[in-house]
Amino acid sequence: MKQAADGPRVYACRTALVTGGASGIGRAVSKALSERGVRVFIADIDLARATDVAKELAKDGRRAEALRLDVSAGPQVAAAFGDLRGQCEGLDLVVNGAAVLGDTVSIEDMTDEQWRRVLAVNLDGTFYCCREAVRWMRGTGGGRIINFSSVAGLMPTPGALHYSASKGAVIQLTKTLAREVARYNIRVNAVAPGYIQTPMLDAMDAAFREQTLHRTPLKRFGTPEEIAGLVVFLASPEADFFTGQVLSPNGGLVI
Repeated sequence: MKQAADGPRVYACRTALVTGGASGIGRAVSKALSERGVRVFIADIDLARATDVAKELAKDGRRAEALRLDVSAGPQVAAAFGDLRGQCEGLDLVVNGAAVLGDTVSIEDMTDEQWRRVLAVNLDGTFYCCREAVRWMRGTGGGRIINFSSVAGLMPTPGALHYSASKGAVIQLTKTLAREVARYNIRVNAVAPGYIQTPMLDAMDAAFREQTLHRTPLKRFGTPEEIAGLVVFLASPEADFFTGQVLSPNGGLVI
């Protein structure tokens, strides 16, 4: 982030990669960043949907490009970052939003495949993207990484042990990495949303959603736009002193 010659700080994030950027919170983040003039690379395992989002943003004259990315595949992540290096001089921001919820299942019935799939996307994918981001950013003067955890990483979520474990691990990855790379002027923070109105929430059991609303002091679910606003803040000059933090917009579900 830069300071303008006449004094006031400006929103100087110029390029961003958003994984899981084709739907839900990722889509809202891509849109919010592009509205501020950021060139957004929308990465998603569903290329068709990512392309639709990029086209939608391009209609307003913004720079947005889509790429297919399975974050659980380390070589594919490395290749994607290599391609990006050929398209832009630097990457100011990486938002690790790609995630899967997995099946609701108790531990005694959980298969190796169910456990591995959730950890592979949510934790391994975040690690792979962080590793490539740091390799790039340390040579270009710094940058920002925002990792998506979840309220499930802050509190027990029976029936979703794999998801809670993966999101709790993302929190510790974020804090440890923030300490490790601060010397490179790289800031690393985590966003741990509560229950947000997304396709992932829609797929949950109706009784569970009702119970969650009952337990939430604000008595509503959040919106993707509210979470995107937090990402915009963390990418702004006003967040220059933030690193290693976990911010959890959750309507008071966890206080």
